[in-house]
Amino acid sequence: MFHSKGFSVKFCHTLLASSVSCLSLSAAAQPSKLTESSYLDDVPVVLTVSRLTQPVNEAPAAVTVIDRQMIKDSGAWDLSEVFRLVPGMYVAYHAARFYSTDSIVSYRGLMSETMSHRMQVLVDGRSVYSPLYGGVIWSDIPVALDDIERIEVIRSPNAASYGANSFVGVINVITRHSAETQGKAISLSAGRGRSEGTLRYGGHNGDLTYRLTLGLRNDQGEDADIRNPTTQNYIWTKNKFDDKRISLMTFRADYQLDSADTLEFQFGYNGGKRQGGEVLDVYAPDKQADNHFEQFQWRRALVDGGEFSLKFYHMLESSSAALLDRNGAPEGNGDVIAHRYDLEAQHTFSPSKDTRLVWGGSVRYDKVFAPYDLGIYDPDLYQDRTYRLARLFGNLEWRVRPDLVLNAGAMLESNNYTGSDITPRVALNWHFLPGHTLRVSRSYATRTPSVYEKRTEEYFRNSAGYFNLLPQNPERVVSNDIGYLGKLGPLDVDFRLFHDAYTELIADRMSAVSNNNLNSGRATIKGFETQLKWQIGTRTRLIYALSHSLVASPDVDKIPYTNSVPTNSQSLMLSHRFDQRWSASLVGYQVGETHFSRTDYAPAENRDYFIATQRRWDSRLAYAFKAGDTNGEVALIVQNLANANYFEFRHDNQVPGRTAWLNLKLDL
Repeated sequence: MFHSKGFSVKFCHTLLASSVSCLSLSAAAQPSKLTESSYLDDVPVVLTVSRLTQPVNEAPAAVTVIDRQMIKDSGAWDLSEVFRLVPGMYVAYHAARFYSTDSIVSYRGLMSETMSHRMQVLVDGRSVYSPLYGGVIWSDIPVALDDIERIEVIRSPNAASYGANSFVGVINVITRHSAETQGKAISLSAGRGRSEGTLRYGGHNGDLTYRLTLGLRNDQGEDADIRNPTTQNYIWTKNKFDDKRISLMTFRADYQLDSADTLEFQFGYNGGKRQGGEVLDVYAPDKQADNHFEQFQWRRALVDGGEFSLKFYHMLESSSAALLDRNGAPEGNGDVIAHRYDLEAQHTFSPSKDTRLVWGGSVRYDKVFAPYDLGIYDPDLYQDRTYRLARLFGNLEWRVRPDLVLNAGAMLESNNYTGSDITPRVALNWHFLPGHTLRVSRSYATRTPSVYEKRTEEYFRNSAGYFNLLPQNPERVVSNDIGYLGKLGPLDVDFRLFHDAYTELIADRMSAVSNNNLNSGRATIKGFETQLKWQIGTRTRLIYALSHSLVASPDVDKIPYTNSVPTNSQSLMLSHRFDQRWSASLVGYQVGETHFSRTDYAPAENRDYFIATQRRWDSRLAYAFKAGDTNGEVALIVQNLANANYFEFRHDNQVPGRTAWLNLKLDL
């Protein structure tokens, strides 16, 4: 168990002593003349942070890369689960209350609600940020885990590259190129409360390669009854309605027109029956979701080594639900239809031999139909809501010296909700020794109101007595970061100190109206985090993540930000390959005591509502085999090995007990 002061001091002393020792040895072994390649040998490359392809130790922000092997070794069932491996990330299983009844994934999210709407999430650069409430409905994203190549998680505000709503960080899920998934593959899973079947086929015709993936999943979610409830009050003895039946279809085609031009087309569908809501509240016993997207991208390689790209996508977030009240009587029309259209152009080139520049712009249009959610207290006045956005962005990378890299970028945005904003970032990376880098950065970011938040403002403004309500502004954050990235033999170290000051946080409580200010929230988060990757041997890898955060806030409008981020959290994944056939992994998670602001059934000052420290162990044991031309693998995955009945986010949100399933994969 963590003891925050003692642990942090001990950890820092150990890290400092190790670093000084290793740096001294490294310094003694350096040649007299160093070049750029001296600092970049064997350094992983990231694609997302600045929109430039960069070595991770030259990116202007901290980033965690989750590769295919990590996803596999984690034994994750849902995409949301893999983010438990990221330092500072909070994940809660199926914690959302009604609209999505889905998992929370939040990076230092100041948890005022379950949609976690302060982080941008992309899939191949396409935003899956929900227009209605903000945040992400993870189960509705049309992507199969096995089609993912890597996930890049930017662990700091990144509005300079991806605009408003990249407020605390950015997740970019990057799928595999269709040329890498040729042939047929089958995956079958079955176990306690869950089953899934996936079929993939990849083919080619000349310079055209393509992939089709089909899937069907049945997930019974949480147990209906809470084990050992904190109180016998009925609502705290029942989990939510969260059963899901998910059909999936995705298609990707890549066509090499000539030596310079490439076309990429993607289509995805995710749909099926869902449950939503909770006992003694509005619920949807038989909700139907039908979501899809279409994405087209053209890339041209330029003669100077640069690139021009044009990307368009359309996204539909759709669900139909006949809502019922606590007595089973009709409550209203819970249908939601949200369209997004986005067009983006981007140009990358080198103005000089020591610089690279990426710049571009985009336009976006969202339209939302949601009579129950947006009708608020007067459904007769309901009308569809729209959101329009235009953006210009740019980032300059300047190699001042072989050992010194400067990144400077900014985003200019204009929208019909809050007007225009500029969000800059500047970062300096110094390779003070080969294999050792210091990064210093400062960035600004905003978050614009969601469609629902904008509708709430309009309701208050048009209600009697609230005519003097101040304009709703975007939320703002100023982030300062000092990072160290080092390679100490087989150990890769990423250590970061941060100080984030949040202002104008949007309040969602009616008490804020008494002050005529919907942007009354303020908070400061400071702390450190680290991630370590240790290649113990050719067959063994250890990955460890740690986060320590302290929050200070005046906690106005009954929103207690002060304890809404765990003080300490950590994860560990040990994977080992015994031989060519057998492999295993063990994954552990610990999340410190946390208090969330959505405490409608308990006073904010009541410590009994704190969610206690959570601990969990998962495991995976796999056997690989070959039968003729078929490569196969059988794996046993067990989550929550100790059968712990702990809570996440609220005391009526209890994760399933020990859950096991078998997975069979065949590459035909």
